[in-house]
Amino acid sequence: MKKIFYLILVFGFVFTACEPLDDINSAIDAKENPIVGDTEYTLTDDDYDELELSYGSFNSEDDAKTMIPSLLSDLYPAWGKSSSVLVNYNLYVGSAFGARDYTLNQADYTSTGSSLLGFQSDATPADYLADILASNISNAKEGDYRVAKYFQFTGSAYTVTPKVSLESNFDYGSTEGDLTSITTDWSAHSGSSAVGYTTSSLSMAGYPTSDIGGSITIKPSNSEDVNSGFTTISSGKVYASALVNLSEVSNGNYFFHIMEAPDTQPYAQFRSRVGAKDNGLGKVLFGIGASSSSLTYGETAFDLNTTYLLVSSYEIETGTSNLYVLTTAEATEPATPEATNTGSSGNAISAVAFRQSGGIPTATIDGVRVANTWSTLMTNDALPNEVIGAKESMVSSYVYNGTSWVAPSDNFYLVSEADFASIGIETFGSSTPAEDYLPTFLNLKFPYAQEGEALDVVYNYVSSSSGPQVRGNLYTKIDGAWKGYQSTITTNLQFGHDGTTWVPDNTIKYTLVRNDDYEYMASQLTGAEYAGLIGNLAGYGDFDYNWSDDQIHYALSLLLDHLFPTAPEGQKYSLTYVIYDNGENDYITNFIRQGGAWVVNE
Repeated sequence: MKKIFYLILVFGFVFTACEPLDDINSAIDAKENPIVGDTEYTLTDDDYDELELSYGSFNSEDDAKTMIPSLLSDLYPAWGKSSSVLVNYNLYVGSAFGARDYTLNQADYTSTGSSLLGFQSDATPADYLADILASNISNAKEGDYRVAKYFQFTGSAYTVTPKVSLESNFDYGSTEGDLTSITTDWSAHSGSSAVGYTTSSLSMAGYPTSDIGGSITIKPSNSEDVNSGFTTISSGKVYASALVNLSEVSNGNYFFHIMEAPDTQPYAQFRSRVGAKDNGLGKVLFGIGASSSSLTYGETAFDLNTTYLLVSSYEIETGTSNLYVLTTAEATEPATPEATNTGSSGNAISAVAFRQSGGIPTATIDGVRVANTWSTLMTNDALPNEVIGAKESMVSSYVYNGTSWVAPSDNFYLVSEADFASIGIETFGSSTPAEDYLPTFLNLKFPYAQEGEALDVVYNYVSSSSGPQVRGNLYTKIDGAWKGYQSTITTNLQFGHDGTTWVPDNTIKYTLVRNDDYEYMASQLTGAEYAGLIGNLAGYGDFDYNWSDDQIHYALSLLLDHLFPTAPEGQKYSLTYVIYDNGENDYITNFIRQGGAWVVNE
């Protein structure tokens, strides 16, 4: 037993050492009856900084047990054996589940039979995605989510080697005249009144066939049509481009097109017919016809006497033609054409042509190119093989069930782009944290969710250090509101001083209640040796000097069994009780649960 008393230390040391505090601590620790303190302490931001925990939390309870004792030694240098401090601290317990994205690569698509960077249009991605995730993710835990990000082509797709089939700068010398008289590069296939050749050129920054040689002129009063041939293109897309400057426009007609060979019924085989007309206000509207002279015109009003880069395309397999009108050269094909039209499909293309007839504009034309990809039109550099075909970016969510990746259950929700738009932001991030938005969003999205209902929510997040990523959290409906799972909690550990240092200590301190606890012990002590003792115990609520230590310890163990019947192995209790010996005095005895019994733990 240990009798509690107050000890006042008066230090009268003459300090001669370099570290006088060490001398004080050694002197205190060496005392038979050191200062015994008992308090509760909550770690501060400064404490975490001192422990070099920049996130303001411990990663595990073991880390807290290892690191906190040194801090307590600094905080309570005068306290010694039997002192205790209940320390409140922040503990990172991890996310409710793991959530990441996985972007499919070429090897993944190859494993499905696709040679392109994407699933073919007739493939069912769900037939492959679970196996792809299993092959690439080795550290998944049960309940983890992966958002698979992939492409799927919406139609035919194929690989082409970029090639320029025709390039004409009209670089035919310094003498102006009729085009077909000056060069054999261009041939007439109908009409008369020749296409003109002039020595001035058109230009546009960034366009490779620019400001070189001369140019040609066409008029609605003339009728000669000319073409220039190239090696036949029989599949994929055919792109044709030209620099065009219009000085006059009228009611509209086509003047620029591609075609099959001139000797194969040319009038029936014109494709991507590009035309222009007056919009009624002195401006220009450009249009295109896929295979007929009935053109679809765009809505943008363009200016006369201004150089534009016209680019037409013809997709042989579908018969679709698009027209783009550019004011600057663009390296990638714009998402939306100025005009589009669909006609006959399947025609092989082997020439590009210009037409003169009533209704066409008066125009100067230069820098003609024909190629099988958009990118090839815009550069003379050698380019790698290119995939042709429209594809969509898609996502599918999976959860790991401990053995395989499967579709999530109903308690899962992926925040979509449309959801972010409804919230009014593009993504979550440090300045737009999810917890500021999701509780309200989920209330609106699931207005009839019941109390206690839980939902795993996964969403896009942009980190200032790591960039775009996928994150998630568990949200539960509590008291009518959605509350997110806290990955960092506030918990506590008790530390005790063992006479040398601070150690983790699960000791629970308990002061016996008078008279209930004493009466209970008296009722349980039925042996003859206690016959003369229990009257005092029950009547006065204390032990007296007639009790031996062993008898007191036995009585206290009975009380512990009564008060704490489910105490685990190794649990410690420090009991404070009263002994009458020339007055009432408080005493303490420490117990530990060992082998299912309570043992005095001095």
